[in-house]
Amino acid sequence: MEFGIRPFNPVDEEYLACLAIGNACWPEYPPNTLEQWKYRDETVRKDKFRARFVLLLDGVIIGWGDVSDPYWLKVEGRIQFSHNVHPNYEELVVDRLPIHIHVERHVLKLISDRTTEVLLTGAREDKTARVNWLIDSGYAAVMRYPSASLDVATFDFGAWEGFVEKVESSGIEFHTLAHLQEHDPDWHAKLHEAWVEIDLDVPGPNEPKPVPIDEFDKMLKSPSLCPETNMIAVDNSSLPEGGSGFGPYAGLTCVNPAVSDSSVWDIWLTGVRRDWRRKGIATAIKLKSIAQARDMGGARFETGNEENNPMYDINLKLGFKPSPAWQDYEKQL
Repeated sequence: MEFGIRPFNPVDEEYLACLAIGNACWPEYPPNTLEQWKYRDETVRKDKFRARFVLLLDGVIIGWGDVSDPYWLKVEGRIQFSHNVHPNYEELVVDRLPIHIHVERHVLKLISDRTTEVLLTGAREDKTARVNWLIDSGYAAVMRYPSASLDVATFDFGAWEGFVEKVESSGIEFHTLAHLQEHDPDWHAKLHEAWVEIDLDVPGPNEPKPVPIDEFDKMLKSPSLCPETNMIAVDNSSLPEGGSGFGPYAGLTCVNPAVSDSSVWDIWLTGVRRDWRRKGIATAIKLKSIAQARDMGGARFETGNEENNPMYDINLKLGFKPSPAWQDYEKQL
């Protein structure tokens, strides 16, 4: 048995091998596509450190990983890594060491010329072998994000009758991103402003930087993003009576049907800007999104939230069912 780690070769054969391993690790989620992976690689920041590697057993790829500079965080001295190992080899021992130790040693070799104080990684809490290795290797869990899903077919719209209309009576209108892109000439600047404010308030173990325009535009052009299912809450209460146009964007839910299975809708981000909170907008925008999914053939929503985030409570009240949580881990070097 010959084990090795080498750089990823960006050819279709290796992309597909890594995608197959991801599908085997996470069969409950729609698989990523070759187009999605290639787009991320083509648009990645070239001025920041990033490396991908593959794990080989007798010449066959059994896992892969990424190492990168988390340049989107304010704090310095961090390096982020992640790795997937085919379930058949998750507990593989090579030279009397777990496969994960070989991965960590490879990561440390890749960053040996960098000033790194903390390693960042993550694991899902039900992946016992991975979690045990992290704890035994000196990693500490620093934040927990329960996953949750909603079955659209069983959602009780009657229990929320009149809720959206009440929010709309205050001057809030709900529009898809596609509609605003066509009809609001200022949509881009207003959406970026709203996204930055909401994104900065998302709980995380390390404070993020505001998303710059170029990174924001990469997301908007991604094959994973569907403007027709992204919903924006627009506050038109300050517009002149009888006037037209669009006011400031008060909140949003970035929801996208999976490219490989359009019946599964993935919630990337939902939030309301600070000046518009406690008005029911977050719940209303989710209700609008659920109704849209019902009408467009969506069968299931998938999302995740930090466990103390008010948005998680909203999801539970709407009927989202929690599932095993992801956890962020940090290791002081």
